[in-house]
Amino acid sequence: MRSYRRRKQRKRIHMLSARQVVDTVKKNKTRILFVLTVAGLIAFVSVNMNSFIFASKYFNISEIEVVDKAADKIDYPLARIVDNPNIFKVDLNQIAEGIERDYHYIQKAIVKRVLPNKLVIEILRRTPIAQMAVAVNRDANAKQYYFTVNKDGYVLANVGTSPKKGLPVIYGTGLSVNTIEIGSMYSKSNLGCALSFLAILQESAFMPRYAVTKIDVAEPRSMSFFINDTLEVKIGNRKWKEKIENLAGMLQNKSIDYSQDYYIDLRFKDFVFGKKDDKK
Repeated sequence: MRSYRRRKQRKRIHMLSARQVVDTVKKNKTRILFVLTVAGLIAFVSVNMNSFIFASKYFNISEIEVVDKAADKIDYPLARIVDNPNIFKVDLNQIAEGIERDYHYIQKAIVKRVLPNKLVIEILRRTPIAQMAVAVNRDANAKQYYFTVNKDGYVLANVGTSPKKGLPVIYGTGLSVNTIEIGSMYSKSNLGCALSFLAILQESAFMPRYAVTKIDVAEPRSMSFFINDTLEVKIGNRKWKEKIENLAGMLQNKSIDYSQDYYIDLRFKDFVFGKKDDKK
């Protein structure tokens, strides 16, 4: 008997719930129709907008601007994206990676969209800070070639048998012409030592005042460099910052003759200044 009453009560509750739903729908009929209409319009617009964006020629790329400070700007013609000209479909990362792969002297390429139909490619180049003098073979009289390198040891260009003006020349890297590949990075200890030394020089106030023209790193512990191709400075491979500061103070002494017949040795606690014929 009790179970019968419970079933009857549940039935009444369900009937009441159904009536409440119907009543609620009737009361909010206008609001519900409005919401459904808006949702339908949004869906319709989205579908058609998507078709317009990806199918319309209005968004086909018609211009590519390359922002590059170098005189020999790279060329990136429209023909390279003819298979996928829509500005929203083009893969920006793929373009950037392709440029970085094709041009070894480019460190970073940044590709941006400029609506409705333009791409802007910003180029960041690897900057040469020195050049290596590299012989064809181990023969002392072998012809030498000069290769520009950046701060990380990337070989940027072969400038031929004459050094490029304005860049210090690194000697004694231990590399040969046959082992060098343009666009590759070399971390040989001798070259790394010279590049680290140049980085310290560039951070100091020394470089703007004095021209470092040569660095000999054949024996890193006895590393030396030349100022204006005349005065030789033996600095070794330790405590560069401190030694450079001391050297700058010495060079201000105008009573010293800094011709090519003299050298300064900073490898020891007390520096040595003397004629090259007196070196031991």
